[in-house]
Amino acid sequence: MTVKLFHTPMACSLACCIAAKEGEVPLDICRVDLGTKDLIDAPGSLFDVNPLGQVSVLQFDDGTTLTETSVCINWIQAQSKNTSFRIDPESPKYFPMLRWLAFCATELHKQIFRVVFYPEATEEVKQRIRDLAPNRFDVLDKQLESQRFLLGDDFSAADAYISWALALSDRAKIDPTGYPNLERYRKDVLSRPSVADCITADQS
Repeated sequence: MTVKLFHTPMACSLACCIAAKEGEVPLDICRVDLGTKDLIDAPGSLFDVNPLGQVSVLQFDDGTTLTETSVCINWIQAQSKNTSFRIDPESPKYFPMLRWLAFCATELHKQIFRVVFYPEATEEVKQRIRDLAPNRFDVLDKQLESQRFLLGDDFSAADAYISWALALSDRAKIDPTGYPNLERYRKDVLSRPSVADCITADQS
């Protein structure tokens, strides 16, 4: 089975790239110009595969698709043969993983990062949105107080999504320093080979 990921460098689909690399799940990457919605590696438009014109999108051999980054990441991790990365529905960590995927999708991605990078948003609006970050960072900091990653000792799909957000924190002018556990975690995940390699590929 060939699975295609429609991906824009440094967009949220980067989290899917990280999850795929961490889980050793092969994906064919089709790059997208998110501004024009044009496909870079193939003819056509992103609207042809997602009427909303957004990444992340996974497309399967039969033409069916999955959208929503948190769902795409969960599908990717479910295909992994790396048992330290894959979390099956029977695992007690499965619903906590879904919780943190949803946290990143709603509390960080859509509520903060989407607005901060929205070109039509005024600087005043962006700053009000940035002011929401400390409360979210405090939640993450407490979760990481006694463990290396969000769910314990192993890097999970939820960590892949949070890694994307933290990779953009400087560009978004959202400062995670002052939260010692989160600051340690940020340095740890961004230096992780799977994460660093995907970021480097996006920036090349």
